[in-house]
Amino acid sequence: MVNSIRSGALYDAISAANEERTYLHWHASSIAECPRSHYLKRLGQKPINVPNAAKLLRFQAGHLMEEFIRPFIQSVYGETESNVRATSEKLDLTGEWDNLTIKDHRLVEIKSIHDLAFIDKDGQTGLKEETGELGPRGGKGYRVKPTPYLHHELQQHSYVLLLEEKGIEVGNIDYVYVSLSGRLVVYSTKVQQDIIEAVKRRLAVLNEAWRTKTPPPCVCKDYDNPLYASVLQYCNYKDETNGTCCEVK
Repeated sequence: MVNSIRSGALYDAISAANEERTYLHWHASSIAECPRSHYLKRLGQKPINVPNAAKLLRFQAGHLMEEFIRPFIQSVYGETESNVRATSEKLDLTGEWDNLTIKDHRLVEIKSIHDLAFIDKDGQTGLKEETGELGPRGGKGYRVKPTPYLHHELQQHSYVLLLEEKGIEVGNIDYVYVSLSGRLVVYSTKVQQDIIEAVKRRLAVLNEAWRTKTPPPCVCKDYDNPLYASVLQYCNYKDETNGTCCEVK
């Protein structure tokens, strides 16, 4: 028989194991978030929405997938340095990249995603992107996205800045997207100066806010923001009961 009591107990135990991170600097992994959300994290304000057991299970499964793939990254790309953290006092930024090839200084980031994020189209498999037009059956139209997700690009270009301070010039970034169903797609890109500048602007806003102790603006309800669908709508400081977001307590 189904044991609902034990099922609930396991979910509760997993949820209770979640630990909030302490932010002593801005984090590359959070650079694409709403600046006020990032600010509140560093203030140490507890989020309204915390990861439940289901999300923690997905996170852990993703980490295990990344660990499994890592030896094969070395067999394809050559020797790499993996999970290295760097901190810039100048930028007040810290981050830990997945893999950096020793030979040509290429960042190789592994991202586990849901299988529904992929699409098979015209003989090619890639990330799914809306076309803005109707599909053949009257629903939304989709195509293969030509570039990685923007929030991942912002994160990786944050690492580029950290490595630059260490005297390491990165020219290329590969994004390895993989799902638990076994789909795997690699996007190979060049470092883009416009994304570097976008990261610098974000850091400038955050550092000025931290210096003046003035919370930066909340953009979580900016529905036209290119990061809304992937990041902003999932803000952990969003209060669904009263429709507010990123309020300073």
